[in-house]
Amino acid sequence: MKIALPITAALLFSACAPAYGPSFPGGSQSGLGFLPKKAGKGTLFVYYQPKNPSKWQNNWTTKMDLTGVSWNDSRTATLISPSYVVMAAHYARPSTVPVMFHDKRGKPYERFIIATKMLTEVGDIAVAKLHLPLPPEVKPYRFAKASESTIGRPVIVSDQTNTLSVHQIEAVTGGVIRFGYVPGLNPIYQRNLIVGDSGNPSFLHENGELVLLETHTTGGPGAGPFYGDPAVQAAIRSAMAELAQ
Repeated sequence: MKIALPITAALLFSACAPAYGPSFPGGSQSGLGFLPKKAGKGTLFVYYQPKNPSKWQNNWTTKMDLTGVSWNDSRTATLISPSYVVMAAHYARPSTVPVMFHDKRGKPYERFIIATKMLTEVGDIAVAKLHLPLPPEVKPYRFAKASESTIGRPVIVSDQTNTLSVHQIEAVTGGVIRFGYVPGLNPIYQRNLIVGDSGNPSFLHENGELVLLETHTTGGPGAGPFYGDPAVQAAIRSAMAELAQ
């Protein structure tokens, strides 16, 4: 049973735009070259089996390497090194729940959390150590840089339905980042984040790779800890060193 989260009072958004039609019916395409001309939902899997082989979709999300996100529980965990994940501190996965990953071929990898440190002094972040490192087939994400995280830049947003959406950076204040919707972009790419989306990651698409920008704390277009902030990065690295002992 899901607990009450800081994602509150957000009504489920029902996009009234059709599933087909142009991705850019009336706006700028700047920074959105990864999207197709014909709009399509960013569904990640044809089928998903937590502990068995799964099949990734062949759509615009195929260009995105999401192997480093654990989708088997709504308390999402995102890989930042072969042995460490980050989560939302208020919605962290317990050690009794496996942390499953799938490589690009759909092969599953099972890990368990053996230690966790909460970093609430810098943000809604939990850092956890896995009992075994992941192989190179499962991607750890580097942190976004502050210089890359410019206002108005498109952001790839994930959620508990295993779907990608596209929002944009609206504001950065210290260790917190907030998103908005992209003007003129087909609403099929919008997600109104709700209870249960907490901890899902958002990324920048930088030189063909995903870099970790945020994990969700609040609803609507999304907001949460800013992984491009030097203080946030230093706290995470310090936690990793502590957990390694």
